[in-house]
Amino acid sequence: MAFGTGPQLAAQCPRVPAPDGWKAWSDADGPIPDALAARARAISGDQNLPLGVTESFPLPGVVTLIRVEPRAWDRDAQGNLVEGCFRVGAVYLPAGVAPPATTDSLSRTIGILTAISLAVGTVVTIATWRKK
Repeated sequence: MAFGTGPQLAAQCPRVPAPDGWKAWSDADGPIPDALAARARAISGDQNLPLGVTESFPLPGVVTLIRVEPRAWDRDAQGNLVEGCFRVGAVYLPAGVAPPATTDSLSRTIGILTAISLAVGTVVTIATWRKK
């Protein structure tokens, strides 16, 4: 599969449905919290992860899902829609659940919790490796 910008790539880009029981986070749901958006970019940018990989991401009151998938559009640095085929970290909410209200303090809290979670995971992984 080829990724990039342009109508020809958009036309050949596979369309994937939302996972059962989930809905895509849309503009109507409000902005995606910064920490969640950063994590989605990080896993979609990791070329070692295949398309279809999923990861849960907790927010206060709801657990979201990030899935690496192809998409026929994306946003450029200015926020404009761009046509093509792009490898993205799509964010999903449980069907019928509203996203939490986002504020700067909520984004900061989520970022801190994510950093702590990643640090603990790294320490546990290193400790496991050393035991082997």
